[in-house]
Amino acid sequence: MTSQTLDSLLAHDTSDMLGAVASLTDQLPDGLARARAQRDELVASWPGDATVTPRSLVVCGMGGSGVGGDVLSAAADTTVPVIAVKGYDLPAWVNDEDRVICVSYSGATAETLACFRQATQQSVVHAVITTGGELAELAAAAQVPVVELPSGLQPRAAVGVIFAALAGVAETLHVVRDAGVLVAEAVDGVQVVTRQHAGAGAGSQVEPPALELARTLYDQVVIVYGADHTASVAQRWKAQVNENSKVPCWASAYPELDHNELVGWEFAASTGGRFGLVELIPFGVSDAVQARFDISRRIAGDAITSNVRLVPTSKTRAAATFEQLVWGDYVSIYLALLRGIDPTPVDRIHVLKGELAGR
Repeated sequence: MTSQTLDSLLAHDTSDMLGAVASLTDQLPDGLARARAQRDELVASWPGDATVTPRSLVVCGMGGSGVGGDVLSAAADTTVPVIAVKGYDLPAWVNDEDRVICVSYSGATAETLACFRQATQQSVVHAVITTGGELAELAAAAQVPVVELPSGLQPRAAVGVIFAALAGVAETLHVVRDAGVLVAEAVDGVQVVTRQHAGAGAGSQVEPPALELARTLYDQVVIVYGADHTASVAQRWKAQVNENSKVPCWASAYPELDHNELVGWEFAASTGGRFGLVELIPFGVSDAVQARFDISRRIAGDAITSNVRLVPTSKTRAAATFEQLVWGDYVSIYLALLRGIDPTPVDRIHVLKGELAGR
């Protein structure tokens, strides 16, 4: 499989997931514009002094819909904690000093609908971000502002528009100081990678760099290590390898992994597993964290089959976050194409939802 030509590989991308990655440069400003179009309604839904920030911002969302909250915390210096909720219940400590944003691309995510109902009962929901569905209907009935997303994308492929819409909503709460600057920096980071892949379409004789990385990691269990803001990006890589490449993957972060997971490499080779390690070096990495990457990799030694280390070239944290995120999107898609499969379908998730619905 790894010796296939580029044209034969691209033939498997029937839904153009590669094109969806390239579209992030358009998605980001579009998402911000959609949020800012609802600014008056968003400001009105935050009672009292418009200059006061909430105690925290709680972002409820699952899967591709929920990644925006993770990436917002990674990319931005928020003025209050941004808490990602990935389940059926709001934290017990949420009260009227906090604000909740519910994100569901489809508008039908069971967990997010449950959180929305709890948030409306407590009068803490600030907005919903969705293409429509039941979530939009409930929000309209409760007079909660709706930021409407463009339809037709896989939720995980809509990360740009979701992130920027969330940044725009957070701006109205003074949780993000300038969403315009944040989004512009994110676009810069995306372009660092998309420009390297711009000529790598059908008929090209040039192998895209993400395909080269995918060949390096092919037929291995991919492990992604991050630290600081790249901890969230590592989780995004994990999810993309799972959904696009259809294989297991795990993600961990320094320094915590050095207190447990590092020991697990001692007899990893004896399991017969092949492990490809991806290291996401943070923007402005400290000497202490850099040392952990370097020393831990040396200790893991021959248990690791291959190693990819990504050092961002971007000049801001937001740009670096999206630079490394986009590498993961591209690599995970090419891992699917090397296996001769379309990266888009997620059949097992649909089977699960069907069985849950029948309970």
